[in-house]
Amino acid sequence: MFNVIRGTIFFSIISIVTVAQGAEFELHPSVAVSEEYTDNVFGSNTNRTSDYITRTLPGLTASYKASALNADLGYVFDYRHYARKNHEDEIVHSLSAKAHLTAVENLLFLDVSDEYQRVSLDVTRDVTRESLFVDQSDRNTVSASPYFTLHPTERIMLKPGYRFIDIHYISSSGFDKTDHIAFLDMTYELSKRWSLTANYTFIRETAVIGNYNQHQILGGFRYEYADKSFLFAQAGNSWTRYDSGQNLNSLVWNAGITHVFDTVTGTVITGVRYNEDPLRNIMKESFVSGIIEKRFNRGSVSFSPMYSEYVLTKTDILQTRKYSATVRGQYEFTADLKGLLAFTAEKYEQPLLGSYTRRLQVDSGLSYLLAKQLFATLSYVYAGYYSPGIVYDNRHINRAMIEIKKTF
Repeated sequence: MFNVIRGTIFFSIISIVTVAQGAEFELHPSVAVSEEYTDNVFGSNTNRTSDYITRTLPGLTASYKASALNADLGYVFDYRHYARKNHEDEIVHSLSAKAHLTAVENLLFLDVSDEYQRVSLDVTRDVTRESLFVDQSDRNTVSASPYFTLHPTERIMLKPGYRFIDIHYISSSGFDKTDHIAFLDMTYELSKRWSLTANYTFIRETAVIGNYNQHQILGGFRYEYADKSFLFAQAGNSWTRYDSGQNLNSLVWNAGITHVFDTVTGTVITGVRYNEDPLRNIMKESFVSGIIEKRFNRGSVSFSPMYSEYVLTKTDILQTRKYSATVRGQYEFTADLKGLLAFTAEKYEQPLLGSYTRRLQVDSGLSYLLAKQLFATLSYVYAGYYSPGIVYDNRHINRAMIEIKKTF
């Protein structure tokens, strides 16, 4: 079903593109080859197994810009060969396609997208940097959203619309689901700096593991107190009713502040959001996060702390508390040589298991321009876990990779 929908959407886009006039179009094929060594290909705490992985990655990027349509496409075909036969050779696709259509100027618009990528099965942990396949699944997400922008008065803007989302997991571990979403956003401009905001959303989700209806209402404000510096806040309530008869009500909010100095930008955000979870319907995340970034002439450094609580919506039970902090630096040594180094420390408290897990991850890399659009990249990733009560969460992984990529 998802293939039919995906094909229909993008065939429509291509049809529009072929009749458009005065458009800008760019197409850039690429090809990359890489070699990787991992000392723990299965991410195991016992019987660690190493392997060499050779990858061939042809791909392309394309962009199309016209008065009525903007579209971007990125695709990579990834063939992976495991030298020691610890894992079957595999073919992995990565696709990101987006388009924005102005059907009626200043009135009716259409956004469509198709995202195909490999994702973590556990929504609380991103393990895609430490392994190519462990605890992961390929996921295809198709979205189509027609909406209006209405201006009943000079200061009021209404945005009513509909959004269709179809999510399909290739792995048998993930549960497919379809969302039909109706929404209405309203903005009332009190002045050039102050505005009031309101939002209503209705979601009808159908899934193998449980269908539900959800209503959500939010109201708040936005205040831009300086150039590119602003604060905002919204609060409201969410009502979720499962077809099984279970009802859940909860407060929802989001608030934040962004301040821009000459070379420093700081942001703090807090709120409640509902995350797509491959193994469940939805996971409610209450979070507070921040980032402060310092920019230099030839690089930048940032610090990002975060705290989250993950609650399984269907049972209203706390699954995980997560603490994390990341320090990331980028530097341009020369016009041809660039470097990246990042450290991430995380702690996962799991009340249902009566224990916790600590995780440390290191990401590093060097990229060198060999010739025009020909890059050589050297990367190293380390992930280490410790838990006093969860046996599997006592392990570590080292990955070293070298890649040559040419873009035409």
